[in-house]
Amino acid sequence: MVQSILIVGGGSSGWITANLLNTYVKRSGRDIRITLVESPDIPTIGVGEATVPSIRRTFNTIGIGEADIMNASEASFKTLIRFINWQGTNDAYDHPFDRREKPKTDAAAYNWAASNGMDFDRSFSVLSQIAEDHLAPKTAQTPQYLANFPYAYHLDAIKMAHRLAEFGKERGINHTLGLINKVNISPEGMITSVETDRGDTLEADLFVDCSGFRSLLLGEAMGVGKRHFSDKLLCDSAVTMRVPYDVHKPDHLLNYTKATAQDAGWIWDINLQSRRGVGYVYSSAFQSKDQAEARLRAYEGAHSDDIDVRHIPFTSSKRTVSWKNNCVAIGLSDGFLEPLESSGLYLIEIGAMALGIMLEDYIHSPQAAINHFNTITSDLFDEILSFVNLHYVISKRRDTPFWQAATAPEAIVDDLKDRIEIWKQRSPIPLDFMNAQRLFGQDSFEFILHGMKWTDRPLRQTPQKPDLSMLSNRARKEFPPHAAYLSAQKSQRS
Repeated sequence: MVQSILIVGGGSSGWITANLLNTYVKRSGRDIRITLVESPDIPTIGVGEATVPSIRRTFNTIGIGEADIMNASEASFKTLIRFINWQGTNDAYDHPFDRREKPKTDAAAYNWAASNGMDFDRSFSVLSQIAEDHLAPKTAQTPQYLANFPYAYHLDAIKMAHRLAEFGKERGINHTLGLINKVNISPEGMITSVETDRGDTLEADLFVDCSGFRSLLLGEAMGVGKRHFSDKLLCDSAVTMRVPYDVHKPDHLLNYTKATAQDAGWIWDINLQSRRGVGYVYSSAFQSKDQAEARLRAYEGAHSDDIDVRHIPFTSSKRTVSWKNNCVAIGLSDGFLEPLESSGLYLIEIGAMALGIMLEDYIHSPQAAINHFNTITSDLFDEILSFVNLHYVISKRRDTPFWQAATAPEAIVDDLKDRIEIWKQRSPIPLDFMNAQRLFGQDSFEFILHGMKWTDRPLRQTPQKPDLSMLSNRARKEFPPHAAYLSAQKSQRS
């Protein structure tokens, strides 16, 4: 029986998990006490500024209003990722959230675009045009979390966590402060309680580890090891900075993430309501901290000379299991790949959602639920690993030692080797993706493969030309500028 749940750690992971669990517990009608303990002295990573469209479902499930969370977290809209210089110099392509006009075969779709001198993204996504026009992806009259077109957010993860903490405590989540200095485990291997530096002993039936990279419960106390992916994803460090608009403001508030390839990795560039977040994700084997910081400042320009930066080392890895006995790890305490394609917050969302849904399973069939949860999370990590790896291994760049290593045959994830060879001759088809519950499915793979001109099958048929002009013209007519939408929303809120 589960009558109490203790979440160790706050931040995005802890407070998303606490709020989602609170929702599922209330829906079940069970009387389960949820407590979150966090140390006031341990800073959160807080650089997860880009999301995927599932975040709307998560916030809606929690029950917080869209304008509320967007204003609290300085959020802007995200419609796509624009990849720049991933093939060399002066090249760019988009990975948008929408995919329109599926012809009889997707190979024919690519061939049509290529034979007509068109880019795949512009041919099959209206969001690429919305991005060019700097529009919001919805109108002010559209109900919250609903979409004329798929969208996600750019947001300040620390401010988001603070607002979710307030929201959760108002709805009955217990909150206590303290640094965990001891984890008590029974002879049967179950966590019985944790002790804090404030003299508190906190007991629970189920413990959720949201302690970040340290993995205080699952890793340290329960002794669960890691699977490492550093031979497939070479980047292991990031240097980040925040650029307030009173220091430098771009001409437009972009509704997309920029990911610009560099000598030893790539730089993200994200527009929030009052600042930009930029960060260089790189491999320490090919670039030093000082070199990486210099590269980031060169990207940003002279106005960044006095802006502080933050250096963050990380490892691409995952715990061998996410759930052992009565301890579940969610977020960084379970694993992390790298920031490309914004999967960090998604892994928190899906882990917390799965735990909430499977609580009833755990109560009735504990080991079966644990095994199933571990299969779900392991498969999800493998899926995301393959998709992120794809961006590197199909690049035509060989101009630096990093890109030579990142595109080497031994860097290709095993799951991808046969498929990317087949995809040289044709576009992906549904048979290539057997798992129905995917974050990155056929559409996403198409945008990356065709954006990087991987498929080279000659044109054998001419499918009907997709006509997106009506949708594009309607968007230009009805959707407000991105900045104007956010400004109006903030004014209404205040």
